[in-house]
Amino acid sequence: MKKISVALTFAAVMSVSLLLSGCMKRGEILESVAAENPVLAGGQDKPDVALHDNVVLDFDEIQAEAEELILDSEEYPLSSYIDTYADEDRKQIMLIWPLQNEATEEDGVHYAEGLLRAFNDAAHDQDFSIALSTEDSYGGLYNRYDVNVQVFREQDLLNAQNYFVSMTIPAGSKEKVVKFSEYDGVNKVFLIDGASWIPGGKYTGGNEKIQALMAEDEAAEESAAAARAARGEISEFPGGR
Repeated sequence: MKKISVALTFAAVMSVSLLLSGCMKRGEILESVAAENPVLAGGQDKPDVALHDNVVLDFDEIQAEAEELILDSEEYPLSSYIDTYADEDRKQIMLIWPLQNEATEEDGVHYAEGLLRAFNDAAHDQDFSIALSTEDSYGGLYNRYDVNVQVFREQDLLNAQNYFVSMTIPAGSKEKVVKFSEYDGVNKVFLIDGASWIPGGKYTGGNEKIQALMAEDEAAEESAAAARAARGEISEFPGGR
């Protein structure tokens, strides 16, 4: 695995320039990063799929159905677009939802919870053993996977400290979404120079804990990359979108 901070090539920098001029979405930026940094975490050179008890989860289809569930609802008028990534080797999901610039922090929490539920319920349609979401639960998918959820205004795409929601919910923990300004934790986000670890507004763990998290994550990614290589798979940016 490359180090946490990954230098972008000229092509990736040009992609960011296109983004800032309004011509690209984040997903297209990530494709450019993946093309220049093929050993970054996650994915394979085919649709994102995972096998559980002989049921194959197709995460591309799950994203598409989750988007349909959201678009069919009148609750989310501030949606811009949705990106998702799944790393089966590390049992991690990343859900990213940029909102229109008039969105508020309260909107961010509401939208994050809506995306968690929609993504889970779309997975349930492929595997009925995954419990549907309820008012009190985001659903059974997150008993199997850690989920990194990020919601922010489009104008804050590259300013992760301004995100409305940016947190990782460990598998099975049943943690609830909180505002990033009130988050006592550190979250991993991917910006133009690679992965960054951003402390929440109420973080109390200190820099040593951040360094330990980074080291643990790098070791886990090296192990996952080795597993993918052993299967002859092509490593990409998380989810390969």
